[in-house]
Amino acid sequence: MSHNDRSARKAEFSERALAFAADYALFAAAWVVILKFLDPGLPVLLNEKGTVVIAFLAALFIVYQAFFSCDGRVTIGKRLFGLRVADAEGEPLDFGRAVTRSLSYLASSIFTLGFFWALIDPKGRAWHDLAAGSEVLGDRPAGGASGTIVRLAAGTLVIAFALATGWSGIWEARYLKLMTVAHAKAGLAEVKTLQASYHLRNGRYAGSLFALAEASVDPRGFLRDMSALYDVKSFRFKADKTSYVVVTRARDVDSTLVAVSEP
Repeated sequence: MSHNDRSARKAEFSERALAFAADYALFAAAWVVILKFLDPGLPVLLNEKGTVVIAFLAALFIVYQAFFSCDGRVTIGKRLFGLRVADAEGEPLDFGRAVTRSLSYLASSIFTLGFFWALIDPKGRAWHDLAAGSEVLGDRPAGGASGTIVRLAAGTLVIAFALATGWSGIWEARYLKLMTVAHAKAGLAEVKTLQASYHLRNGRYAGSLFALAEASVDPRGFLRDMSALYDVKSFRFKADKTSYVVVTRARDVDSTLVAVSEP
């Protein structure tokens, strides 16, 4: 069949969204697998190795999109939904225009505005399509029960994306701050317990973090835990035989002041 077949139609936004999500999911899965291979103990998010892997896979994703958007090739996601990238005449893109299109994902990713532009463009083009002079076409008939399912799935995807964006952009920072401060305050309970133990041994309260570690069964572990919860350089002790005050700062974005004292 000729690529310029008259049966080809403009791809619906819902189809494009799901096709892109399928391709993206492949690389997200690769991210998790690579991280676990590098260090099974690593959390999936928020670590230096994770950032390096993200950068590598992002570059690989651009190469993947460029290669499978030209010379009649299609990505795995687009193949699932019967879509292909073409020029204004319905013919396959050449490699140069495919590279331009793929690199322009970076512009389209700005608040995802470039992707959603396809909803209002008469030909359903996103910003990266406008940059490359491309369109996304569908070779399968639209509509029917399968079309309804695709639209519902895409709607669910968009809602999930909006919630994820809201979480990462608005709520996550506040949640992490609250949890970090809560853990820091809970950690001071250990400081209080060790101060009591130190007092029993020495007749006075500890006046430094290292002195306090002496009362711990695992001094190195104690100092490691303190370093994870607090800015250890911010610790301030005021202690004598009858009382103490320990003040430090939690490792949240605002370096919140936390304290414990006796009596």
